[in-house]
Amino acid sequence: MNVIVVVSDTCRRDRIGAYGCEWMNTPSLDYLASKSFVFERCYCGSFPTVPHRVDCLTGRYGFPFYGWEPLPEGMTSLPEPLEEQGFATQMIYDTPGITGANCARGFRGVRCNSGQATGRPDLIRVENEVDLPCDADRIRSPESMLARLRDATWWEDEADTFAARTCMDAARWMEQNADADGFLLWVDTFDPHEPWLSPLWYARMYYPDYEGQDFIQAPYDYLDDNFTDEEIRWMHARYCGELTMMDRWVGEIIDRFFELGFAEHTALIFTSDHGFYLGEHNRAGKHTLVGEPWPLYEEDAGVPLIVYVPDTEPGRSDALVQAPDIRATVMDLMGADDPGDVHGRSVVPVVRGERNGHREFAFSSGYLDEDRDPLKTRIAVRSHDGWSLHFHPAYEPEVYRIPDDPGETNNIFEGNEDQAARLHAAFLDFLREVGAPEATIERLGSYERRR
Repeated sequence: MNVIVVVSDTCRRDRIGAYGCEWMNTPSLDYLASKSFVFERCYCGSFPTVPHRVDCLTGRYGFPFYGWEPLPEGMTSLPEPLEEQGFATQMIYDTPGITGANCARGFRGVRCNSGQATGRPDLIRVENEVDLPCDADRIRSPESMLARLRDATWWEDEADTFAARTCMDAARWMEQNADADGFLLWVDTFDPHEPWLSPLWYARMYYPDYEGQDFIQAPYDYLDDNFTDEEIRWMHARYCGELTMMDRWVGEIIDRFFELGFAEHTALIFTSDHGFYLGEHNRAGKHTLVGEPWPLYEEDAGVPLIVYVPDTEPGRSDALVQAPDIRATVMDLMGADDPGDVHGRSVVPVVRGERNGHREFAFSSGYLDEDRDPLKTRIAVRSHDGWSLHFHPAYEPEVYRIPDDPGETNNIFEGNEDQAARLHAAFLDFLREVGAPEATIERLGSYERRR
């Protein structure tokens, strides 16, 4: 069987129609979901972008061992054993970080649309100058945002955006390989990650009469009284517009998938690496750049996972799933042997109705090394029965019962210390199981604040 994996960066699960957001416009993903198996409780593992890709490709949780670093030498990456077993592998991407982190290692074919957020743009207009459409001190990385605006001055229409080019490259590859058997196609697009540069009419779908500053980036900070309700709503609309544009171009892949007959012999997986705060919890961004590390609440940790498998009934599951499971799932679908020492488990038995549950706990975190600024985030532990713990040795723990409080807004740690202890013990068991350094296990040996 062939497998196509599509990764969309910073795609919030709860901003897709198929996941219950009735006011979002995501027809392509909604259509795919109607034909597929939808996982409702998929969470990021290693956070953020590059650590997530390494989790997917190695099938291992990286956050106890390394952070934003190149794919570890001596550790097999997903395409390598596939190529050794006679499969063909192709990566098409525009997501920055993949090149520097060597995440394309092992793919036989690699196509990069560089320039998205960082990197060298393909084309520039020398004489075109631009201005930020908002105050520089109100967003993250204003100079970088200005550079991205400058790089985009050559765009003549929406088809020149990175999501469009990457998805159309993938669609053309599919047209040229419509009769092929035994391949992995990995498509990785940075949208809807900021800068939010989709045509304005996309954002106007969600806030048609806004007249203030145009925020193409978030502050990555607490909002407090620094933004009006209208400005926060527009920031949200900009993000949603970018997501809808991504959906439109991913739709080109989905259309080819069904029109060209791939659905008869090819699995299609759509997922993301993490979410984004858009005013929830008084935050805007995926993590903070200053101050205390943020928890990985549902809006930030929850990601979509939509899995189409031929000759399998559509369905939904609340089984816990994470990024290291992607590799095991791909290998299982392709009937390949995996020689790697992996932490992930295939979700195919769940998709085929052979098993209901998948993981008892899900673990999400930034790098745990105390010498490296690990934690632009706190550690999150979620259980299959709906409890969550957010902790860090320097801060007070938080406990939530997600079925009763899906936004994780009411900390019920007091009175539920037993649940906190259960989830924390599971995290320590996990660290021991994956062979984390003893110093890390000792340092994180308590979920309560160390005064």
